[in-house]
Amino acid sequence: MSEAALRRGRRRPEVEEPAAGMVELDPGLVIRRVSGAFAELFGTTPDDVIGTAFPGWFLPAVQETVRRQLGELVSGAEDRFEERLVGLGPGGGAFFVDVTGRILAADDGATCLVLLVQPVDAGEPAGVPERLADLDARILEGLAAGEPAVRIAMRLFLSRQAVDYRIGAMLRKLAVPNRAALVSKAYALGLLEPADWPPRVPSHARED
Repeated sequence: MSEAALRRGRRRPEVEEPAAGMVELDPGLVIRRVSGAFAELFGTTPDDVIGTAFPGWFLPAVQETVRRQLGELVSGAEDRFEERLVGLGPGGGAFFVDVTGRILAADDGATCLVLLVQPVDAGEPAGVPERLADLDARILEGLAAGEPAVRIAMRLFLSRQAVDYRIGAMLRKLAVPNRAALVSKAYALGLLEPADWPPRVPSHARED
């Protein structure tokens, strides 16, 4: 997309926006320029997107991971960002996007963080290793909604240690390193419905 397309305001009516959106972030990960296509993905307008924190457009459970990884890109610890994330649309509806980002240098020597956000067709659930016990499904739904373990424990009348134990078992089952990755992989495997908010484990992924 041309530099002119990354701007605040209306898109040129004679140019059809591509499916992918683009955003430019400041070092604090606040959106300072955006394409109309990005705003449309999230059911809003460019003016409502500009000035907001980029991680806030994604599931609460993965926002901290997005902040950390993009921070590493800004600091120079990493040279590229590539992740499949779950965005939040109107009414809390969730959908998949592939996000890639790089630090680019402008003509004046300044640098900026530019991200390409490409919508993904989730398709049918595939590769689900097995169904989840009802208790694990309810814990996973809480994690995907951004609930801390202590709140999940209170809601389910469990101890914090019991919740942590079951989360650890799910981490090992899905071979992921942390809770944010657990949520992302659960969406990718069809263990969570991408179109539902609050997050929901579908019946085909629950034990009878």
